[in-house]
Amino acid sequence: MEKPHQVENRKEPPRFSDHTRAIASEGAAGWAIADAAADALERGEDVISLCLGDTSFDTPGRICEAANQSLRNGRTHYAPVPGTLDLRKNVAAAQKRFDGQDWTADQAVIFGGAQNALFAAVMTVAGAGDEVLYLEPWYATYEATIRAGGAIAKPIKLALETDGQKISEDLLLASIGESTRAILLNSPNNPGGYVLDRQDLEVIAKVADRFNLWIISDEVYRSTVFDGVFLSIASLPGARERTIVVNSLSKSHAMTGWRVGWTLAPLTAAQHLQNLAQCMLFGSPTFIQDAAAVALQEAGDEEMRFFAGELLRRRDIMCARLSDMPRLKFTRPGGGMFCFVDVSATGLSGTEFADELFRAEGLAVVPGVAFGPNMSNFIRLSFSSSDNLVTEGLKRLHRFCARL
Repeated sequence: MEKPHQVENRKEPPRFSDHTRAIASEGAAGWAIADAAADALERGEDVISLCLGDTSFDTPGRICEAANQSLRNGRTHYAPVPGTLDLRKNVAAAQKRFDGQDWTADQAVIFGGAQNALFAAVMTVAGAGDEVLYLEPWYATYEATIRAGGAIAKPIKLALETDGQKISEDLLLASIGESTRAILLNSPNNPGGYVLDRQDLEVIAKVADRFNLWIISDEVYRSTVFDGVFLSIASLPGARERTIVVNSLSKSHAMTGWRVGWTLAPLTAAQHLQNLAQCMLFGSPTFIQDAAAVALQEAGDEEMRFFAGELLRRRDIMCARLSDMPRLKFTRPGGGMFCFVDVSATGLSGTEFADELFRAEGLAVVPGVAFGPNMSNFIRLSFSSSDNLVTEGLKRLHRFCARL
């Protein structure tokens, strides 16, 4: 009998896969200050963090009670892989209330948060060597999410200086090649709160149709459009058949810790997404899905509007204070939970500014490098915290800027 091949013993540690290089990026490194602030708060230090998009609101009591009742009813066993029927029906109905399209439960697949859903959506439409176009500034995980499965992340810079159209059709066309498979968009945008208008969305839909591309539409901030009305690209003629919508309850219903997200997609894509859900998590917890189904009932839209109104008020507080700081430049966010501020007039990069601000004032903000290489002169501030924290944080920022 042939002996198995013997591999020579080596002193170096076992090697990692190439995926580890793909998922390492400056976007991940940009969160170092947020992590340091969290550690300092744990130690009881006088630190304020305006880093995360996690609202100060508690999850509404009726949603928590639905989870408690589900637990009391023994709903602690495996759920259907694509999600419970009640939740998927309510996901489809809630989307219809926003975009007017006739979505069905069969088109919805439940995931462990929007990040999980986004990962599955990218994996479904783009593989090794394929290109995914996405908009800069981007949410910090986009680049690594695209690259994790071997796809190539190809950014397109938004026009940040205008209140009108932010996407150039010529620039979009120039970015498309033989390997382009999808366009990933996020509106309202994180980090800047930029809202793509109908003209922007029509450009994307037109180009996607011409080159037979998928559209992945990250709509987690759809409930927080402050100036105007949210418009989903899936509502444009012909776009829905090639669009995968990604969403969650984290922002809209103050449920960041519950980790409930989903995709809505054409049936052909939904089946592949369901297969990925089976590989990735084999069904979200049943009692959490029961609570999520209650959250998405139409009666809950009033809670969602209340949260959005509070965020609008906090946005206005932040914008008013930032306007009094002459060396800081920003565009008033039309939605979301953040202000994206250009600090280049201070003579510091975004990273230098954030580091010095944290050391001098104990105020943590996210440097812009987390959101794209062209964003190194920016910082991101969240207005999702309580009124007191937002106000005190801006006081510290003003004091810091006055000393520069």
